[in-house]
Amino acid sequence: MSFCLEHPVRGMTMLCRRLSMTLFLSLIATLVTAAPPMDPGIEALQEKVGFTVIERFATPAEGVTGYVVKTGDGKTGIVYGLGDYILSGSLLEGNGNDLTRQYAARYIPKPTYASVAEQLSQDTHLVSEGGKGAPEVYVFADPNCIFCHKFWQQTRSWVAEGKVRLHWVMVGFLKPSSLGLSAAIMSAEDRAGALQAFEENFGNSGNGSGISELTPIPADLHESLEQHSQWMAELGFSGTPGLLFKETSGQWRGQTGVPKHEALGRMLGIAE
Repeated sequence: MSFCLEHPVRGMTMLCRRLSMTLFLSLIATLVTAAPPMDPGIEALQEKVGFTVIERFATPAEGVTGYVVKTGDGKTGIVYGLGDYILSGSLLEGNGNDLTRQYAARYIPKPTYASVAEQLSQDTHLVSEGGKGAPEVYVFADPNCIFCHKFWQQTRSWVAEGKVRLHWVMVGFLKPSSLGLSAAIMSAEDRAGALQAFEENFGNSGNGSGISELTPIPADLHESLEQHSQWMAELGFSGTPGLLFKETSGQWRGQTGVPKHEALGRMLGIAE
């Protein structure tokens, strides 16, 4: 009779490997089991709208799960799932503490203002006006936006005096005519003149545009308009006008809406 004894060190090594693999598989199984299912309402809306769930997180509200979602046009936001229901907006505690604001700061990346500004500086489809070498402002604008029209009116004296350099970044989403009007302005030989013709007739009866929609939209302009929308989403602008500019401190800043004339002048270092 003969005995074959396995080398003790080799046997111990193989045993440790087996144990390590067993523990690893057990850990994976535990993590998979622990992952909560997605709320049915979120799943249904995801199939309908087509957004991507980037992150899921727990909230102190019973049964409410938070979701960081990204839409097809690049916009990122937070919604909440409660079974078959979807909640949006601010999630407030009894003391008024805005949890949504905290979650946004934690889970949503901050806009890369300087990076987008660098890309915009290379864009060949902007509508530029004002003094060269003056403080620059990139203005995301929809032709049918009344607030964009107000900002255009507000900045006429600055442009005429060369105190500011405005670069209008045209987008189109408010009305069916928006894309065609933006394309018409972008394709004009005198883009600033086309924008002026449109704005001076803004809201008039009849056509009221001073220019006509460009249809069909050439492929290069369509691609540029899509890129403008992506940049707008990346900057976190929820509407128009969206302003991107460099403050006197040298830091790039983004802002949605029409700022007070005096306040913007101070941030840009424009003396009245």
